[in-house]
Amino acid sequence: MDIRGVVFDVDDTLYDMAQPFFGAYQRLYGARYELPVQSLFLAFRRHSDECFADAQTGRMSMEELYIYRVRMTLRDYGIAVTDAEALAFQRTYMELQYQIRLSPVMTALLDDLRKVVRLGVITNGESRHQRNKLRSLDVSRWIPKDQIIVSGDYPFRKPDVRIFREMENRLDRTPENLLYVGDAFDLDIEGAHAAGWHSIWFNHRRRCIPTGAEIRPNAEVHSEEELCAVLRDYLAK
Repeated sequence: MDIRGVVFDVDDTLYDMAQPFFGAYQRLYGARYELPVQSLFLAFRRHSDECFADAQTGRMSMEELYIYRVRMTLRDYGIAVTDAEALAFQRTYMELQYQIRLSPVMTALLDDLRKVVRLGVITNGESRHQRNKLRSLDVSRWIPKDQIIVSGDYPFRKPDVRIFREMENRLDRTPENLLYVGDAFDLDIEGAHAAGWHSIWFNHRRRCIPTGAEIRPNAEVHSEEELCAVLRDYLAK
């Protein structure tokens, strides 16, 4: 495996998405309800995924998505909230998302990687929102602006092969020399596979491979430490 470029997803890959979610829950509901926050977060992600494509293509507004995923998540636990309460949760969640930081482990990994490969980011989402998170993570220390692709700037998004081809052009690398790291099997791993890239599934939520999936990532890892070990092993070969 001749890896000459490593490209990362953002949410639940470069940083732990659960932390700002837990913070928002504690601020707004922690004193009233004792809910299993890990399961609550997985439900939040599931309901978000149900409508994310519609929000990206304009069939649903982002505000409608924000309301839907909060109301449906809490409804799973028998809690009813108004649209205003759902949007209040989103505002708090977003505020905390803009305070995220890379972990020491991920910082050290990026320090090592930039010495030996070209780095990039491909992320789905609204451009301003994703770029605000990238600024909070201070990603520009390792990855130049022209090597960051946000789907909100294009008429396509992961797993569409075109977004991977765009990154190939920006990094001046061929598919067989590129590796993608992401947490979403259907978007990240299947998208990378269709583009002819190598992939690492950062499955720290320990999800199951989707039923009927015919592909497998080159590696599956469950922690930042495992991710570092696999990447360093690949690059040492």
